[in-house]
Amino acid sequence: MNKQEIAALSAELILRYYDNDVAPFLAHLDDDVLWYGPAEGQFLQGRETMLAAWAGEDNSLTFTMGNLKTKTVSSGSSLCVVVLTFSVVTHYPSGNDLPVNQRVALTWCERKKVPRILCCDITNPHRKSAEDSIYFVHFEQVLSDLPTTPYLGERLRFRGMGSTEYYLYSNSILWGDSCGNGQRCLLHLTDGSEAEVTMSVRDIAAAYPSLFLRCHASHFVNPIHVTSLRRFAVTLMGGAELPVPEKSYTAFKRALNAFV
Repeated sequence: MNKQEIAALSAELILRYYDNDVAPFLAHLDDDVLWYGPAEGQFLQGRETMLAAWAGEDNSLTFTMGNLKTKTVSSGSSLCVVVLTFSVVTHYPSGNDLPVNQRVALTWCERKKVPRILCCDITNPHRKSAEDSIYFVHFEQVLSDLPTTPYLGERLRFRGMGSTEYYLYSNSILWGDSCGNGQRCLLHLTDGSEAEVTMSVRDIAAAYPSLFLRCHASHFVNPIHVTSLRRFAVTLMGGAELPVPEKSYTAFKRALNAFV
């Protein structure tokens, strides 16, 4: 099994699932699939059982997914596990919204050279308080600041380190720093997290000229998050300040104004 192909397939199925297009996910279930839901007691076994359960499901829930990260491991040529982490907001008919951090582990097997989902394990990991180490003691205080505002913009796919891939909304990227001797880029995200990807600052800016501006040889910025520009620095939402070389300041200012 090709790990990268399985990771991409997993991401596609989850994205479509939370867009209320459940059929592709169900179509990839193995006959002996195990399904563990996020709530206590949610356990289904067998493809026919799952199909019957979804056929009887009747609700008008909608969802908004945030950034998506995949991490893949494999054992031999016929077994692969993909762990997907993302934030998702459930929108209820009452008008209430429930934001959670979701983690889904998909175990894939191969039947007659066709990839099938052998196990789906869903959990809602609590955000960790800085006061905790291993066991969660202060988790109640960190649940309330989960994002409820949906991400916007284009969803971009980046290959990360090892077997990690990121599916990031463009407006969730604040800026990028060059790393790995210029061969990689560290993306700074609006939720305070970071993602190290295998594309360079130059390549990302060149690939998405309508989304990002290169303000320096080692940095690019997302213009929608720029709060101010002065000689010779640009300030971003959250207070981060990046240098703008004197020789390219005028051109950068002109390009930045073009985004407004």
